[in-house]
Amino acid sequence: MPSSLPSSRNRRLLATLAATALTAPLLAVTLAASPASASTVNGPISANEILSRAQSWVDEAVPYNQGASHTDANGTYREDCSGFVSMAWHLDQSLIVTTGGPYFTTADGKGNPAYDTPVGPVGDLTGLQPGDAVAYPGEHIFLFAGWTNKAAGDFTYYAETNTSIPSHGPTAGNIHNATIEGLPTSGYVGLRSKNITSAIPAGFNVAIDADGAAASGKTVSGTVNLTGLASASGYINTGRYVITGPGNYNSGQLTPSAGGASNYPYAWNTAGLAGGTYQISFVASEIDGQDHTYGPVSVTVPAMPRSSSSNLAGTPDGGYATDWRGGDGRLWVGTGSGTTMAQPAEPWLLGVAEGTKPSIATLADGSWVTAWVGGDGKLWVGTGNGTTMAQPAEPWLLGVAPGTSPSIVALANGGWEVAWKGGDGKLWLGTGNGTTMAQPAEPWLLGVADTTSPSLAALPNGGYEVAWKGGDGKLWLGTGNGTTMAQPAEPWLLGVDTAGSSSSPSLATLPNGGYEVAWKGGDGRLWLGTGNGTTMAQPAEPWLLGVA
Repeated sequence: MPSSLPSSRNRRLLATLAATALTAPLLAVTLAASPASASTVNGPISANEILSRAQSWVDEAVPYNQGASHTDANGTYREDCSGFVSMAWHLDQSLIVTTGGPYFTTADGKGNPAYDTPVGPVGDLTGLQPGDAVAYPGEHIFLFAGWTNKAAGDFTYYAETNTSIPSHGPTAGNIHNATIEGLPTSGYVGLRSKNITSAIPAGFNVAIDADGAAASGKTVSGTVNLTGLASASGYINTGRYVITGPGNYNSGQLTPSAGGASNYPYAWNTAGLAGGTYQISFVASEIDGQDHTYGPVSVTVPAMPRSSSSNLAGTPDGGYATDWRGGDGRLWVGTGSGTTMAQPAEPWLLGVAEGTKPSIATLADGSWVTAWVGGDGKLWVGTGNGTTMAQPAEPWLLGVAPGTSPSIVALANGGWEVAWKGGDGKLWLGTGNGTTMAQPAEPWLLGVADTTSPSLAALPNGGYEVAWKGGDGKLWLGTGNGTTMAQPAEPWLLGVDTAGSSSSPSLATLPNGGYEVAWKGGDGRLWLGTGNGTTMAQPAEPWLLGVA
């Protein structure tokens, strides 16, 4: 600009710039060490080149001197704020921000159609893109470098400020501050060079991968590792995923776990989702100040495997008690003997989560206790007799992983033990009486494979034995009492079905205090094992029987 800044403004800027120049975030665009020469005077120029030219004056520490010009590979330009922006824009002369000569903008912020156009009205800087100028008519002008957090108004800029400060940048600023460069923010106007080309190169793209391969058309299950792969680095400030699917499913804004120069990972858990086609989009907030959407790509989540239609337990009188998720999605209970059944009922009209089944156990007095995943995704417990049930409860409001089911057994003391995969993916245990439960626990923080459920059985000594498919895909065994567990083990390192399957082991205890366990092996066949505690004799697959 053609006149020095007011002295009061100088004092404010010296303190501000000293604090911000060293701490400003790095630009999203990687700048060249020396000015690019792709453009010609008054010719098309990219934002990247504009910022590279600005950086060159910072590197040379060009001083502020309205009465002098600086000559280098960029050309010859006046050493003040408007000369600095003229140089960065590669104009044919050094413009001014006051009247009396070739100007950047009029006093009312209308710009100069020979060189630029306004970016929004005076005081509105939200539409700025890298390479734009920001002018206070009649006073000052600086160069906008890019957003560091657009939602918060944070940005960086380059400027020639006053005689005490050489060319500086990238310097931190915020459009919501009362002042920028010592002048009221409300008086600034954004200006865009008429010669600037798109800040984002032609052909720039973000591909979406799932588990290391192109996501489009894939069938996915369990936890899916999404990655947004940018075709070039330096153009994305932030990114997020948006996923939509059946039943009005909408993930909302999913923030990647990390943001690199060109890849943006996110672990998407599909457990419990309805089967069908899902649309995945990646929304990138880019250096041009705009949001750009890539995709959507379509992936298929297979229909959730149906759990057994019912769970059955014998009663002391030789009959049975059974419960199941009915076709209406509610908990049904029935009792009978042989192949006969009394009129079944759905006490309390209780919802059961899709893809799950209830677990029932009979108590010594002939009553029963049942556990299930409610429609709210929490663990529910109920007790009753015949087809009647006392008021059920969801003690501790305990979450259950989607698509998995609890396992409950009766104990000799009249109480019960329950095991389930928690919402955190770990094995949880609880014990109680009626619909009350002591403080539950997750001993050893043991992982349980996606969409699989533990199997629990009571031991004659009042303890329990539990089997499950671990997060490593192997068969695990544990034994304990209440919510405590001895050191668990995975004897023989036995695989359970394939990765991502919902196949779960089934366990029963024996009168001698041992156990028998059955499961679908990694080879797709029926395996059997027997043992005591966490030890197991050599397992076998008798008759090489296939399991669906």
